[in-house]
Amino acid sequence: MNKIKLIIRGGFDGQTPVTQPPTFRLVEGWNEAELTAPAGILPAGLWGQVPAGDPYLLHANLLTTDIMNAQSVFEVRTGAPMQVRAQYTPYAANIRLTLVRPSDALRIFTPPQALVKLEMLVESIGGTNELGSRLHQWAESTITRANNSGPRIAEVMANAQLAAWAGVLHVIYNDNVAGSVNLPPLATVPLDAVMTFTRKGGGVPTILPAAGETFGAGLNAQAVTRSGIVMHNGDQWVFAGS
Repeated sequence: MNKIKLIIRGGFDGQTPVTQPPTFRLVEGWNEAELTAPAGILPAGLWGQVPAGDPYLLHANLLTTDIMNAQSVFEVRTGAPMQVRAQYTPYAANIRLTLVRPSDALRIFTPPQALVKLEMLVESIGGTNELGSRLHQWAESTITRANNSGPRIAEVMANAQLAAWAGVLHVIYNDNVAGSVNLPPLATVPLDAVMTFTRKGGGVPTILPAAGETFGAGLNAQAVTRSGIVMHNGDQWVFAGS
């Protein structure tokens, strides 16, 4: 996030473009600059103080020495032909976020004031570790978790070795010949993982734990004639069904 503070004496006039970059210095965590000439229209790129070429979310407020006049305006406008994309009075308590594009301009007007400070919090929606990439990473991780833990279906048509799973897994044994389905080691399956196991074909499947592991009561195999639920209690596999 970029923190930018512009200081001007007399107020913003709402009409004078600021083409020359002011001199910035770091003050209490803000990139701060004082505008010494009339100012009213700022380039969206803010003279290189925001990530170049990326749209960004902007939170802006005005701090004034006197009570802020309701005629004060903060405006986001497009280039030619000019259109107003957002316009509001940026009181110090406002929580409004505005999308700004690199081609936009920022217009600020305040009635005359002894001293005006414009504070802007900028969060790019592109670039490394900016909002866009963080949202993308969050979305990717959410999709990955959904894919890994959401209900899935596996149809088995012969002897099979099941991989570890998370969430809910539906296994359908669809073979007219009896066969075996091997479970992964207990340690690789989360405690909240659940498997439903259904026999569909004519063959009767047998579920086999990994070497050295068992079902309850020490059973080392479980035939499934209809359907059942498989899970584990951290020590051995649990089967409920028939």
